Amino acid sequence: LKEGDFLFKKGQPAECFFVVLRGHVKLTRLSLDGNEKVIEILSPRQTFAEAIMFRPQQIYPVTAQAVGNTEVMSFEHKVFLGILEQSFDTCKRVMCDMSLRLHKWLNEIDELTLQNATYRLVNYLLYQIPKNHQSGPCEIHFEIPKHLIASRLSIKPETLSRILHQLTEEHLITVTGRTITIH
Repeated sequence: LKEGDFLFKKGQPAECFFVVLRGHVKLTRLSLDGNEKVIEILSPRQTFAEAIMFRPQQIYPVTAQAVGNTEVMSFEHKVFLGILEQSFDTCKRVMCDMSLRLHKWLNEIDELTLQNATYRLVNYLLYQIPKNHQSGPCEIHFEIPKHLIASRLSIKPETLSRILHQLTEEHLITVTGRTITIH
């Protein structure tokens, strides 16, 4: 997919689920006033739309669009359901992955409704630190535009910029373009 290409749109029949191989995919919905809300931004090795195969009415509840040049692999629901019927271990793994994602989304709902914008941004930045990072400053390079990060965190782009500036003045981070150094 090229930048801006749609993989699918909300309401279309769902016959496949996907894994991101390269690039990023944003999942969005439109609000009643027509504003785009980013539900999730998917990175390489992340799957999406697999839970739909378990629903009686299989339609995509969101729109999937490429952020930059992106490569995905698709899996047909019918074929994969056959694999799940044959392999309890595979079925258990899929259910575990979906359960973990559901738990993550519940935590995110708490953060979006109970925490302020600064907390949400700081938490997002800390989540970007690689798991193998030991200590000391850490550089994070964002491959996706800041306005998408703002939408993902349910804040306005101006608010994101203001908070980044505030964190910079407090010497907690340094911002250079799309690279943020956490001190």
